[in-house]
Amino acid sequence: MTKKEFLSKVPDIIDHKVWGYAELEIVVDSKEQKGVCYRHKDKTASCGTYGSTWNEVFESLNEHLVKEGYIK
Repeated sequence: MTKKEFLSKVPDIIDHKVWGYAELEIVVDSKEQKGVCYRHKDKTASCGTYGSTWNEVFESLNEHLVKEGYIK
């Protein structure tokens, strides 16, 4: 999966049940590692995950987003 494909499959913004709205942020995008989180206005983060490929990151993030009810 490419970065573009990953970004098309996950929400840009979530409304966290406790901390409110957060925007998707790519925290690392190197050849060896990929990582994302949802960043809140107060600079805290939710749902962060890392992997060696965008597919690994997607699988982990998607599982969490489904479990928490952000996506179906």
